[in-house]
Amino acid sequence: MRQEQESPRLALGIVISLIAYIFFITASSLVWNFQGRFPTIQIIFIQNCVSFLCILPIALRRGHLGLKTQVLPIHLFRDAAGILSYYLYFVAIRYLDLTDATILNYTAPFFVPFMWWIWMREKIDLHVWWSIIVGFIGVAVILNPSKQIFQEGFIFGLFAGLASAVAFVGLRLLNLKKEPMSRTLFYYFLFGVIFSSPFACIYWVWPSGGEWIEVITIGIATAVGQMLLTVAYRYGTASYLSPLGYSTVIYAGIVSWLIFDIPPGFRSVIGTILIIVGGTLTYILKKKPESIGKTFEIPEPKEKPPL
Repeated sequence: MRQEQESPRLALGIVISLIAYIFFITASSLVWNFQGRFPTIQIIFIQNCVSFLCILPIALRRGHLGLKTQVLPIHLFRDAAGILSYYLYFVAIRYLDLTDATILNYTAPFFVPFMWWIWMREKIDLHVWWSIIVGFIGVAVILNPSKQIFQEGFIFGLFAGLASAVAFVGLRLLNLKKEPMSRTLFYYFLFGVIFSSPFACIYWVWPSGGEWIEVITIGIATAVGQMLLTVAYRYGTASYLSPLGYSTVIYAGIVSWLIFDIPPGFRSVIGTILIIVGGTLTYILKKKPESIGKTFEIPEPKEKPPL
């Protein structure tokens, strides 16, 4: 059985992941603010076009030969899942408020260990189970199932989470194959443009000047978030970093309160605490108490031998 190796710099992966999710919720907030003014596929198309232009100079640093890959099927597997996840999530935002849609989309950490087991036949560790259970209790507390949740938005949001989990596993596989971040994102955004362009042309609604700025910002935030998340997965495994996606639920609650004047209730506060615990529980249980601090230490450079 192949084992997924834990990175000695897992803490760095955690920090980078948390920053990446800030950029993702920035993009999601702008999409929610559109309130159905544009077709979802058009937003996906513009988002991928802008993101592709952001990553293109980085991807071409070593010329076109740097874009050659031996694992194109894995790229397609990951890219299709990622684009589908974004589409379903943006559709869910049209039916639900930002926090509820984000909660459903970030059920992905629940599915990731199962997807990894299907692909790699790796046993799901007990501490990963505890992280999933505690995190989902927090999600359930915040969600407070109501009539609204069981409308169409619930289905779209849940399947967005499932597709996102497949994309996370695909990303981890690409990292195991030592695919460069620039190449991974080059194909991701390129396929996003190709897949969405025909439908975007059919349903196109021309944005105004201010709306162009918002849509372009969505693309830039997505590109930065994807770059950071791709880097983060070089320092940690899918099972260990995916629960950090719960942090986006917290960010969504903060944005809804401060920007859209939708303050969190008591259930949201309790659920948020549980989500934070669930997101960090895997790491805490995996590491011995005396070694947790060492993970956050910057290793001292080795002394050069005397000449």
